Amino acid sequence: MNLEEAMEILDVVQGEDKAKIRKKYRSLMRRYHPDALGSDRPEQIRRVQQMNEAYHLLMKQEVPILRSARKRRKWEWTGTVNADAFCERNVYLHYSMDVEGEPLYYQAARGKYMWDPEEEEFSLFLISLRHAAKELLEQVERRQGTFREEDTLQSDHRFQVQAKLFHLLTRQFIDPLAALRKAAKPKMIDSEGRAVYQFRAWVGAEGSGEAFRATGELKKGAPIYPKAFQGHRILVKNREGKVLGHLSFDEDYLYFCLIPLLKEKCAKVRMHVRDVKENRRGWPHKAKVDVDFYFRLEQEPPKDRTGDLNEEIRELLLAYETKLMQR
Repeated sequence: MNLEEAMEILDVVQGEDKAKIRKKYRSLMRRYHPDALGSDRPEQIRRVQQMNEAYHLLMKQEVPILRSARKRRKWEWTGTVNADAFCERNVYLHYSMDVEGEPLYYQAARGKYMWDPEEEEFSLFLISLRHAAKELLEQVERRQGTFREEDTLQSDHRFQVQAKLFHLLTRQFIDPLAALRKAAKPKMIDSEGRAVYQFRAWVGAEGSGEAFRATGELKKGAPIYPKAFQGHRILVKNREGKVLGHLSFDEDYLYFCLIPLLKEKCAKVRMHVRDVKENRRGWPHKAKVDVDFYFRLEQEPPKDRTGDLNEEIRELLLAYETKLMQR
């Protein structure tokens, strides 16, 4: 494969930097990867192989390096804004240069921007919300004169409050349906015009308890059913009602897109066993069930509930401040 062919495969034009190349590559992989399509036909596998080859070839080239954070104007960032969100957050992007270890990132913007899968890495979005929750707590601590840069009351209570703030902020800055439509491609549109998505998921169990035994008894093609929501997780069971464990997805963003839509009764799911793997060598024994997770949208979600979330955040921060005053 030559450079011109690689650029055509990834739809790259002359002069684009590594950040844009990486963005286009990931967008195409989300759209055409066999796992996303739920199919492993030879032509689809070959297409992904070509995309991988093109990506690695282009990333070796001398292309313009992304400008530094100091030279990048924050107002250049464009995106959907939730003007009623409780607070602003930082938007982070990775530097385009290749470095060893953890990829470096910089602050590209600050504002009340919704998460956009096509523009912002989900891992960096989560870091952004953790920082936003931390900032809110530090504002309270400064008012009460308890904030110290080297030791910001790292108590169990503070950790719990920050975790609650984090989850409330995810609901303000993620539009589950809009994000899903950008991040994933439907496997099909049914006869009634409803989008049907297919995702790879799995359930794991270990030891010798009931969940391990129930998991090991599953057969390929067997149905699995949701039992309950626990936070951003789905507890699943077999046909006989035996609990198998929590369903896991390969992509973290799916927990924040699929679960809220299911809780709002905007979608239905169907799950079937793809494969069962057991490892009885050593202890504890382990079992993993690969699951085909089908997700069908039924209706649009309710209108924005930012006001309710803002009230929850205020009450949480007020309770935290009251706790500090009692110290």
